[in-house]
Amino acid sequence: MRSLKHYIAQAVHSADTPFAALVFFGSLRDAYSGRYLHEGWGQMASAEEIHSVLRETHQSLFNSVLRLSLIDLSKQLRMHFESLNQPERETSVWWLEAEPFRDLIPQGSSVVLRELFVSKVKTALEVLCHSPGWSELAVARAASLQRQPDRSPLLQWPN
Repeated sequence: MRSLKHYIAQAVHSADTPFAALVFFGSLRDAYSGRYLHEGWGQMASAEEIHSVLRETHQSLFNSVLRLSLIDLSKQLRMHFESLNQPERETSVWWLEAEPFRDLIPQGSSVVLRELFVSKVKTALEVLCHSPGWSELAVARAASLQRQPDRSPLLQWPN
């Protein structure tokens, strides 16, 4: 179990931003069963242990993204679209229409937190659509990464 947590911690820290980590961990949840799966980690722990640790990590990342300011969330969305080599405005418009970010909400989140997340992401996407040249968003990528919150509390699991 300890090596599983080590690999998960590496995955969290290798993400460029908390939003990118949230996208990754959200993608590990099966849409039909709600179970978290990762074939590569299957030899380190049982399916139940993997599910439990991934669920906790997903929830922690979700909480971290909820604490971001609107400007930081907008920057992280911009960086995410850049990493996918997708045009920012067109992708923002599509995300506003299709709302794929709803899949990033962990199961069991309260209605209030769900709606807060959706509202924040929609507003950040609107900023990218309507004010892409806003000076607050023009901070260099390296500086943006340096300002990211410490994610080490995300990795504290009970023994």
